Amino acid sequence: MPDPKEAAIIVVIDDDEAARLSIAQMLRLRRFTVQVFNSAETALGWRGLENARCIITDIKMPGMDGEQLLTEVNRRGLLTPVLMITGHGNIPMAVRCLKAGAFDFLEKPFDDDVLLAYVSKAVEQMELRLESREMRRRLDLLSPEADGRFGMVGRSREMQDVYELIEVAARNDAPVLIMGETGAGKELVARAIHAQSARNRAPFVPVNAGALSESLLESELFGHTRGSFTGATTEREGKLVSASGGTLLLDEIETISERAQVQLLRVLDDGVVEPLGSDRPRKVDIRLISASNVNLGEEVQRGVIREDFFHRIMVLSIVVPPLRDRPEDIPLLISHFIRLGAAKMGVPSPNIPEKTLAKLLSHTWPGNVRELKNTVNRMLITSHQGVTGDFVPDIEFESGRLLSLPSSSGRLREEMERTEQAVIEAALRENKGLINPTYQALGISRRALYERIKKYGLERGQYR
Repeated sequence: MPDPKEAAIIVVIDDDEAARLSIAQMLRLRRFTVQVFNSAETALGWRGLENARCIITDIKMPGMDGEQLLTEVNRRGLLTPVLMITGHGNIPMAVRCLKAGAFDFLEKPFDDDVLLAYVSKAVEQMELRLESREMRRRLDLLSPEADGRFGMVGRSREMQDVYELIEVAARNDAPVLIMGETGAGKELVARAIHAQSARNRAPFVPVNAGALSESLLESELFGHTRGSFTGATTEREGKLVSASGGTLLLDEIETISERAQVQLLRVLDDGVVEPLGSDRPRKVDIRLISASNVNLGEEVQRGVIREDFFHRIMVLSIVVPPLRDRPEDIPLLISHFIRLGAAKMGVPSPNIPEKTLAKLLSHTWPGNVRELKNTVNRMLITSHQGVTGDFVPDIEFESGRLLSLPSSSGRLREEMERTEQAVIEAALRENKGLINPTYQALGISRRALYERIKKYGLERGQYR
């Protein structure tokens, strides 16, 4: 049992006074420190909540229920295990809570010894979580190469927030929506969540929905039988089956059709996949992570995204900040990409003149981290004096000059389109007019690239 001087704090939440007092009395007799609350709202308002070693909560309560409480605990990034207490009619809700990261659930009525066993196990798990977090913190401080975490570079407050949310998401299987501009690092965040989760031994399967037509996307996700459509000469296993046991990343989620949204809802709710042309559903177990560079709330208003689908895929959400919002991370990223590039080329890392560094720091990086990485790599390759000397590039940025504010009001769209056209022309030139490497380098879909080529009247042949 815990030492009385260091008694673990247990929070008990139940609108039934007799129930919460009974639980509190039993735990106090076992030398736990207990805080009782008659509602989730009052518990969340208690300043000592983050010091609790276990939260015991009824599911069905007036006002905020136990499921909503769990969501808020996850959103705040609290490590505290949440033990759900449920009546016979709330088992489906309890199962949903488990999927969303609850420690466990206990069905009424229960014996004191059973509850005590659950609480003791939760307290042990909390201590392990705290030890693990402290160990990671110390390793980060001791390592001179620790420019960030989870394979990402950044020490800014914005990136620290992202790291904390990754930890929260990794502790459960709830669907996650990652939002951020093109090139900001959404796939890195998704991979980090998978790597830190209990599913890390199973596959991580990324799918770019924007690069596929409606029919191809359905075949890619759900699979198909032989002869199910023209060209289906063999049977194919879909990505949902391939990712079973692991994580599926669905990028550019806003581009999928309403039909595919309905099918994915069934997969999320029932774990059932129906391959095209088959009448034999397959059971799968996936964790869905979605990603988008647009405002999905606006897409719901426009009728592009179903409202029920929207709420289902964003149980947890993470916003990856654009590079311009974390300028203090730019020097770290430059140094990181120089080290990687020089190591790949088998040469020492070059020096960076102050003039060049100032130019890099003053750029707004509309293409975010991907643009910065590509720029540093090109500068390494084309340095006048070779990468063993000073780092002096013989090229400008993709846009031909640094992005500047429009000289007069009302010209922002014109300036942005001019910059976008210049970036696309540079990418086409670099990839000799080939579509596949160009859209991948730009971080947009194949369809989006074709639309912009048509919009700006570009001829791919002139870049070959």
